[in-house]
Amino acid sequence: MRLKSNFPYLNADSLEAFSLLGCPLYIYSFETQRICWANRPAMGFWDATSEEELLNRLLTPYSDSTRIRLGDYREAFGRAEIRHESWTFYPRGRATAAMCRCSGVSLDGHDQAMLVEIEARLDTELPFADLRSLEALRHTRLMISLFTEEGSLLTQNPAATRTFGHLGGSAGNESDCFRAMFADPDAIVSLLAEGREQSGIKTTAVMALPDAPVHSLDISFVSDPVTARRSILVTQEDISPLIEMSRQLAASEYALDAVLNLNLAPSLVLSVGECRVVKANHSAQQLLGEAIHENDGCEAVFETPDDFARLKGMILASGTGALPTRLRVQDGRYLWFHIVGARIRYERDDAVVLLMTDVDDVYRSTADLEAALSSERRISDIQRRFLAIASHEFRTSLAIIDSAAQRLERRADEKTPEQIRSRASRIRGSIKSLLHLLDSTIERVRLDQIELGYRPEPACLAQAVDHVVQSFRERDAETIFEIEGGELPVIAFDRPLIERVLSNIIANAIKYSDAPARIRIDLRALEQTVQIEVRDHGIGIPESERDRVFEAYARASNVGPVEGSGLGLAIVNQIIDLHGGSVAIVDTQGEGTTIRITLPRL
Repeated sequence: MRLKSNFPYLNADSLEAFSLLGCPLYIYSFETQRICWANRPAMGFWDATSEEELLNRLLTPYSDSTRIRLGDYREAFGRAEIRHESWTFYPRGRATAAMCRCSGVSLDGHDQAMLVEIEARLDTELPFADLRSLEALRHTRLMISLFTEEGSLLTQNPAATRTFGHLGGSAGNESDCFRAMFADPDAIVSLLAEGREQSGIKTTAVMALPDAPVHSLDISFVSDPVTARRSILVTQEDISPLIEMSRQLAASEYALDAVLNLNLAPSLVLSVGECRVVKANHSAQQLLGEAIHENDGCEAVFETPDDFARLKGMILASGTGALPTRLRVQDGRYLWFHIVGARIRYERDDAVVLLMTDVDDVYRSTADLEAALSSERRISDIQRRFLAIASHEFRTSLAIIDSAAQRLERRADEKTPEQIRSRASRIRGSIKSLLHLLDSTIERVRLDQIELGYRPEPACLAQAVDHVVQSFRERDAETIFEIEGGELPVIAFDRPLIERVLSNIIANAIKYSDAPARIRIDLRALEQTVQIEVRDHGIGIPESERDRVFEAYARASNVGPVEGSGLGLAIVNQIIDLHGGSVAIVDTQGEGTTIRITLPRL
């Protein structure tokens, strides 16, 4: 059903027809902020127990972004427009992304309503943290757009769409999208070309919009996760009100003091010549603490003196300026602020007034997006390497096995049983080698992927040890385990990765020991670290080779015919290094091997 009239009236016959459709379909009332009609698939989508329960559900409270978006939809429906976009819903508190087609309609008692057709669910495998970052980017007031290097628009968040509309170039030239945003596109393109060597620029520019607003811009180069091509990420904010405020402040010292004292945003006045803070409002004093005093140098405020020098140069050149930079706050952390400044006369001296807006959360969200793009690129590289190995090595080995089997099949009648057994033994040997190659390849891929899934959380290390030991006991009743040591403090670690470390070490201890294997695990809590020692009574590792066995594909010279990939201890070393710890082989009294793991305390 495709509706294109201005809030057309739906009668009972129309609703009866909609109820027969197989896709989820429901009507939302702008007045009641509730669903006022839904077909059976829509009840399943919303996980409703009954039609009455669904219609009585209050879908508020909404975020500011959602209210703005619904208001935009309502206006668009009045112009007979249809919106085709993705939404994130929360049936029973569970986040569900879906592609929706939304149209304006009216029903009895609901003069203005919205018909929503769920076209498809959008399943994703991104981690929760990345999903939350992407949702934050959707709701932020900051405008974020992604372009190709040629200037074609790839995507933009709702804030950018509200400001610029759906960016598009002139007829037959969509590469104008990036340039079309700026009043002076040649200047910004030239500035961007100069910033390519630094992978981006931070600047201000006048936009090609009504009233010619001034935007602060953060333009950087990232990889498109779909094509892996270099792309342009633009983060911008309208700073026209702040610039206008700065100009008004510069008109009068009396007005300046009054505004600074009343302004809720942190504000500073700095001397140009002496580079010192001469005035700070109450918000700035609370934010920056004891660092703000008269006659303190700017190094107490800015992360580096160069940051203030850059901002001062911009202000002295044009009278105003804006710059994203990091400031040291009262608790010692460095946070991102967007600083807008203007040149003034204060106490008969040249000075600049600075208005500071906290944008640390926005910068973190942008960093999360860039990290997600980088993660997607790494996963693609790992997959390509795996497929390349599989295509070459596995096909070659399988071809050899197939050829031997064909020869055996063709000439089986001519061979003696002993010859057939010999041929079969060779085939089994080839299959065994192929399986070993497969295990090695999988371990290599896992080694490459370790950092992608690293998620440390405070937890009890002793519980992780007990869980691993119990899993071995369930599948190997002969192995004898001894666990010694007191209670361990809570530390931050990735439990699945640390359990993998212990599993690799214990598996090696069993493999290189005579049955039944005896494994001793000692747990120690030191002043700044915790230690786990795993000792076996196996063949041991020559002292000259103890450092080398933690390298990929390295194996001790005394392992004999026991098979292995040479990656087990390399994975152990990488995981422990990721945790900021260390792993080593220590001297053992008598036979066997003792591996010591050291991890930092909280």
